[in-house]
Amino acid sequence: MMSEGSTPNGVSRRQYLAATGAVGAAGLAGCSGGGGGGDGSNSGSSGDEIGGTVTVFSGSAFVDAGMEEALHEAGVPDSITIEMVVPPQDSGSKQQQLRTAINAEESDPDLVLTDNGWTIPFIVRDDLVNLEEEMDDEFISRVKEEGVQSMIDTGTHPETGDLYSIPTFPDYPVITYRKDLLRNAGYGDSDFDTWRTDPPTWKEFSQIVSEAQTSDVDYGHVWQGNNYIGLACCTFNEFLTSMGGAFFGGEDNLFGPIGDRPVTLDSEESIDGIEAAVDLIHGEGLSPMDIAGVSPPEVAGWIEPDTKSTFEAGSAVTQRNWTYSIGGAVSAFEGSDMELGVMPLPKGPNGSWHAQGGWIMSMNPYTDNMASAKEVIKAWWEDSVLQQQFDAANYMPPKPELFSYVEESDTYGPYFEALQYSAENLIPRPTTSVWPNQRTVVANEVNSALRQEKTPEEAASAMQEQIAAIEEQSG
Repeated sequence: MMSEGSTPNGVSRRQYLAATGAVGAAGLAGCSGGGGGGDGSNSGSSGDEIGGTVTVFSGSAFVDAGMEEALHEAGVPDSITIEMVVPPQDSGSKQQQLRTAINAEESDPDLVLTDNGWTIPFIVRDDLVNLEEEMDDEFISRVKEEGVQSMIDTGTHPETGDLYSIPTFPDYPVITYRKDLLRNAGYGDSDFDTWRTDPPTWKEFSQIVSEAQTSDVDYGHVWQGNNYIGLACCTFNEFLTSMGGAFFGGEDNLFGPIGDRPVTLDSEESIDGIEAAVDLIHGEGLSPMDIAGVSPPEVAGWIEPDTKSTFEAGSAVTQRNWTYSIGGAVSAFEGSDMELGVMPLPKGPNGSWHAQGGWIMSMNPYTDNMASAKEVIKAWWEDSVLQQQFDAANYMPPKPELFSYVEESDTYGPYFEALQYSAENLIPRPTTSVWPNQRTVVANEVNSALRQEKTPEEAASAMQEQIAAIEEQSG
């Protein structure tokens, strides 16, 4: 169990960058050459010929974002065509599609953004290209020296220390809210300023949302409660940790040893985490914090794009979503009477905690265009490309030195204090070789509680039994 005392207020930007580098959740260098090293004979490569099309399994935000032009300006030869491919929107489906492509030894996509929470199982199975064997030492050294350290770790083989994936963007959640609605409910600038570094409790937050919701606004607080990877790794993890619960007794055991760590999902505090999430929807007073029901039942079927579009349409008072949602809201609210506010996630008895997220770039071992794919990877690490990524797609840069660029931006600068607080209070997911099976259990059981198909106690007991069985079988 973690203590709330690790959260300082009023820290400097230097401290923020250090914290982000230490626990943050995806860049790039020269213009020449495809890097030294392998000839790709074990990876389906066509050798060192530069040209053709490089497909990047990225996301909708990268389409029409000017990334192709930025990459060419950063050194990708004109003979290479870069194609951004839109995968499924939720992380679990994207993982499965990649798994299917690799199992079938398909050459496309050449490059893929992989979730930092499920990349290591691909790495240990050699289902991604070992970049240290294929790219020059200077580039690999630059990435390791300049990148957010925790993201470097999630792209590194846990036994050999070789780098398989390049950080692309870190991420963590915040609360976006409509200041205009809260002003009408009697809150003001002094409240908004306080919440940036001292967020309200879950009880206070639910009361605030309840007071601010009017008949003109369809929903109170919207978040992601669907039965998918994001519920297990992120939203439930945040409820769980803020209420004092834990998957495996505390942060020290998140990454093992598998089979030799306590499973604590049926503890009183862990049950409180489920109850807090259920109360936000149904307001039944299950949790010890007296949380009002301010979230619609629909959140049990929603993922990030659902809540993002709902909030940007002005149909919700508050939203839990990742940092990129700030840019979307700023654009959506422009020219309207809606006013945006940003705060960290609410506090429970154990404080305010935010899921560590982010995406890293990996290479398909069956690519038939490795030399050109390496050119794209190298260019993506250039500051100019990462700044374009931030400006056009609202994705944070994966280099701590570039966070001054975020602080100075018109879009994100006004909310930097809230971003700073959130980045210093990150909780990782328990990413191990057995987590893919365990997260399915967690998502299934928590979602069943959100839908009131099981009580929080029943869901916790089922998780405890199944997670413990996986630990025992795999230890």
